Amino acid sequence: MSNVLVFGHLNPDNDAVMSAVVLSQLLNQVNFNGDTYEARRLGPLPAETAKLLADLGIDEPALLEEIPAADEPQPVVLTDHNEIGQTVAGIENAQVVGVVDHHRFGDFTTAAPLTIVAMPWGSSCTIVTKLFDVLGQKPTDAQAKCLLAAMMTDTLMLKSPTTTDVDRAVAAALGEQLGVDPVKFGMEVFLSRPSGSFTAEQMVGNDIKLFEVAGKKLLIGQYETVDKSRALGMVDEIRAAMRAYQAEKGADGIVLCVTDIMEEGSQVLLEGDTVAAQKGLRIEDVPEGVWCPGVLSRKKQVAAPILAAN
Repeated sequence: MSNVLVFGHLNPDNDAVMSAVVLSQLLNQVNFNGDTYEARRLGPLPAETAKLLADLGIDEPALLEEIPAADEPQPVVLTDHNEIGQTVAGIENAQVVGVVDHHRFGDFTTAAPLTIVAMPWGSSCTIVTKLFDVLGQKPTDAQAKCLLAAMMTDTLMLKSPTTTDVDRAVAAALGEQLGVDPVKFGMEVFLSRPSGSFTAEQMVGNDIKLFEVAGKKLLIGQYETVDKSRALGMVDEIRAAMRAYQAEKGADGIVLCVTDIMEEGSQVLLEGDTVAAQKGLRIEDVPEGVWCPGVLSRKKQVAAPILAAN
């Protein structure tokens, strides 16, 4: 019997954390492969995640900073990611035994067969919810709240173009179980984020991923809000924070999408070498950033066209 660590990506969002938390609970419930499963996180908890876990009496997953070398590789399950640049330091000291993800597969290879559940749905927690059915289980109300909260924030209340009919059906079923309207529940979760208190550094670094594009390292971040005006009044500070984060991570360029879920679009800011990003998004680097109406999904509307064009 092994103790398997289950975790989402660096700079975790709600979906990354909740998918790891609930998936580890599910796998323990069914004694999957006779192992035990322990949820971890690869960065600070988002405010809405911390609040919901506290309200439900669920322990926060412990921080995992690195997987050290050992005589035997540490078995791990990755949720909400698979690329090396988005995972824990020391991943070479681990054996990836499973992946549950809804993103593209990048530089992902393993030495041994593994279990992969990957679907082009709007949220990794949609996949985890379906796994309850596959394994003959029903989520508890606490698990249902965690799953629905992550689905709503990851699909921006089902508005994101990544949202599928499966996401809508799963959200409706979870909402029915809980006796809530999924979108209203999701907005309550979203608005539990501390209003107006994010620093420029947090706007840049709280939700950001590293991609390899045309041989260069490009960071793509997203800051979601219900009112972009405050962020746009801090453009100089945000740009300074972008340059600092880029230098800290040794990246060639950085893209930040300030996404307004009420106006349903994103103001896109660029710093460093962003030729690939400008080509893929068909925009130029201007001081105030470029408003891109309808752009809500980093995965489908920002990263995908950049990768496809280069």
